[in-house]
Order: sequence, then C-alpha cells, then structure tokens
Amino acid sequence: ACPDWVYNNRNIVERLWARLKEWRAVATRYEKTAVSFAGVLCLAATLDWLK
Repeated sequence: ACPDWVYNNRNIVERLWARLKEWRAVATRYEKTAVSFAGVLCLAATLDWLK
C-alpha cells in the first residue's frame, strides 16, 4: 500500500494530464524536439491554470 500523500499527488498529476490532453498538440506530440514539446506543455498548463 502507498502512503496517502503519494496517492493524492498521483491523482493531481493524472487529472492535470487529462486536462492537457484536450490540447491536440500535447496529446499527439507534433513537436519534433523535447524543448519545443516542453514549451507547448508549459503553455497549455499555464493557460489551464489561468482558466
């Protein structure tokens, strides 16, 4: 069994990833490089946070 804090953090990450998959570029990973993918991921997370 996992400690409660591990399960809670895993749940937060899974919910964030589900919201980020609404962005087609993040879900299909059109970017060729890791740097550009990280940029799109940060942009999507920031816009999700602002929403």
